[in-house]
Amino acid sequence: MTPPFPRAWNGGTLTTAGNLVFQGSADGRFIAYDATSGQKLWETPTGTGVVAAAATYMVDGVQYVSVAVGWGGVFGITQRVTELQSPGTVYTFALGGKAPLPAFTKYQTEGLLQGVKYDPKNVPEGTAIYVAACATCHGVPGVDKGGNVKNLGYVSTETIANLGDFVFAGPFRDQGMPDFTGKLKDEDVVKIQAFIQGTADAIRPNK
Repeated sequence: MTPPFPRAWNGGTLTTAGNLVFQGSADGRFIAYDATSGQKLWETPTGTGVVAAAATYMVDGVQYVSVAVGWGGVFGITQRVTELQSPGTVYTFALGGKAPLPAFTKYQTEGLLQGVKYDPKNVPEGTAIYVAACATCHGVPGVDKGGNVKNLGYVSTETIANLGDFVFAGPFRDQGMPDFTGKLKDEDVVKIQAFIQGTADAIRPNK
C-alpha cells in the first residue's frame, strides 16, 4: 500500500471505470493508483499543493483527466508543504499527451527576520496581542513557512520596523488584510514588533 501523505489537506479522489484512482497531494503531486491494490502507477509534479478533486470526461473517443491545481482554504492561509509557488492552474492529461509542464517558481522569502529594535519586556504582552490579532493568518513567526499569507518571520526588516503602516489603513486591505484602526494602538504595534523579532531571535540557529 502507498505510504500516507506527508501532510493533511490533500485533494479529493476520482475513481474511473478502468479501476484507477486519481488524487492530488498537498506536497505538489498528481497521482494515479490501482484501485484494487493501492499501488501507485503514475505521478506528475504540479508545482503547488492540490486541494480539488479531479474530473474525467471523453471527447471524440479520447478520455481526459483534469484537475484544478492551487493551494488555499483555511489550512493554506498559513501553511504550505511545497517550496514551489504556482498560480491556479488546470492540468488536463490524456494517454499519449506530450505537452510540457509549465515552469515552476520557488517561494521568495527574505530569510529569518533580524535587525528590528525592540524591548524584550514587551514580548509577553506582544505575544497575547499577536495571537489574538495576527496568528490566524500569519502563523508563528519563523516557525511556520507561511502559505497564501506571508509568515512575518520571513519578511524584510523594513516591513516589521514600519508595521504600523500595514496595520492601520494599510496597502493590503483589498487583499483581505484587516484595518486595525480603532482596534489596536501604536503601543500595541510596538509590542507586536517585539514578539515577532523576539521569536525570530529565539529560534535563530547558533553559529
